[in-house]
Amino acid sequence: MNPDISQHEEWFAAYAARERAREHGDPAPMDLKLKHTMAVLDNARRMAESEGFAPALARACLLAALYHDVARFEQYLRYHTFRDRESCNHGLLGVKILKREARLAGEDAATRKIVLAAVGLHNRFVLPAHLPRETELAAHVVRDADKLDILRVMDEHLGGPGPYSPTVVLNLPDDPALAGQAVLRAALEGRVAAYADLRSVNDFRVLLNTWFFDMHFAASRRQFVEDGHARRLLEGLPSNAVYGPARAALLARLDGADARG
Repeated sequence: MNPDISQHEEWFAAYAARERAREHGDPAPMDLKLKHTMAVLDNARRMAESEGFAPALARACLLAALYHDVARFEQYLRYHTFRDRESCNHGLLGVKILKREARLAGEDAATRKIVLAAVGLHNRFVLPAHLPRETELAAHVVRDADKLDILRVMDEHLGGPGPYSPTVVLNLPDDPALAGQAVLRAALEGRVAAYADLRSVNDFRVLLNTWFFDMHFAASRRQFVEDGHARRLLEGLPSNAVYGPARAALLARLDGADARG
């Protein structure tokens, strides 16, 4: 059974509402982040249970999942973007907010250390080597859970009837003529693509699917395939000479993972 962190969840909901009330423009991106956070928490619960983590580690994983994007509200209020390169590192800002708000004061020292590390590291392209084992596991839980829900958000957004929100697609142009060759190479080579190499919305579709190569738990790999978000994002790509090979390779990877169960 997963630990009870309901008091933390109540604080987070109140904090998000307080920050939302300060936004005098469009609060919809902040609403998305609140929904995203709760979905990431649900994903983390499934992983922690599937992996059979000890209660203390499971609690740290859930707290890190709940607080991984606590900085997104302040980031949006300050900069009106979620692109860290154009604003601030939201993982490190999240650590500062948790300390400022004394959110982990009631937890033991080991839990505090793991949670702060996982929040601060969750948005790194790769984790540092030689992390303590429990810190590494918690960070991987958050990273997997986060990626799985970003797939949902992007599938719903790109598959919807309305125009794309510039904030949600990282202000990338929806131009079929623009293709990031480094993103396509990563997909064909079985590597995670880098945000810095994105040139278009289609590149984003590809990048999201390369995350499969960095899923660290059987439960997260299974959910990646079974949710269907990754497949729909790929099916939205053109099957032309530019995107076709990456599209086919990534679809084949999903089919292979599905066949293996």
